Amino acid sequence: NQYISTIHPPIMRCILLIVLCVFMMQSSIAFHLSATTNLNTPTPPARSRLGRPTKSTFQGSSQPQTRLGALPITSLDSASTVLLSDAAASPLFSALAAYGHYLGLLLVVSSLVSERLLVKPGMTEDDFDKVAAADITYGLAGTLVLISGYFRVTQYGKGWEFYAHSPIFWVKMFLFSVMGSASFFPTTKVIQRAIAKKNAEDAGEALPPMWSEALVGRITSVVNAELLAVLSIPLAATLMARGVGYNDGLPWLVGAAPSALAVVGLGYKYINEALTWEEEKEKQVTEAVEV
Repeated sequence: NQYISTIHPPIMRCILLIVLCVFMMQSSIAFHLSATTNLNTPTPPARSRLGRPTKSTFQGSSQPQTRLGALPITSLDSASTVLLSDAAASPLFSALAAYGHYLGLLLVVSSLVSERLLVKPGMTEDDFDKVAAADITYGLAGTLVLISGYFRVTQYGKGWEFYAHSPIFWVKMFLFSVMGSASFFPTTKVIQRAIAKKNAEDAGEALPPMWSEALVGRITSVVNAELLAVLSIPLAATLMARGVGYNDGLPWLVGAAPSALAVVGLGYKYINEALTWEEEKEKQVTEAVEV
């Protein structure tokens, strides 16, 4: 209870929102499956009030019935029909997934702007606590964007076949991967100092020193890069939605490879840099004292 009470109220609201979205999206899977089953079940002929088949039934009985969502994608025009299969089946959950996606993106931008304004030389303990709250909000919002985006791609959007062959979609995923990987550096430094601060308070000792000017400058540059990446995502999304660059021959593994490399490579780079930062500074101080 004491740990929960220390969490900032907006953070608790974000947690509840993510839990609600996950619950609603999981429930929508069963709804979608049942709707798909109903679509595949032959529809009995329409009858008049007297119980006889109507004229339209006879006229349409000789025409084959084809579901648009089951058609193979052979061009950009046919790819646009994919959205009729899932979004039409459950418009409510499709709207919730879209809302969660946009809300998460808005919270990501707000958190990064807060960190950018709060991280500065001469920070106070109150400023650091606000930075820690903004960093937690950033992590939760990024998770919300990822979860809602997954359901939009696989369930409620234009369909996986459309996104898999869209180079702009993979550019958007690459930008998101860069943004998430870069956040490992400030998050690691926030966690390190938060743990040191908690241990000092429990032991009744002096609080650890605030971030140095060099570390503040490094975190600021990383946050600037994150802002540049996240603000480029809406541009990529608008181009992707209009089919710019769509290519049926693009293998999805080729599009996904840069994002995977960014997560692994940049993730390792920033985590390693954050974990060894203080050791490098202490080594410089030790060498200066010895001289």
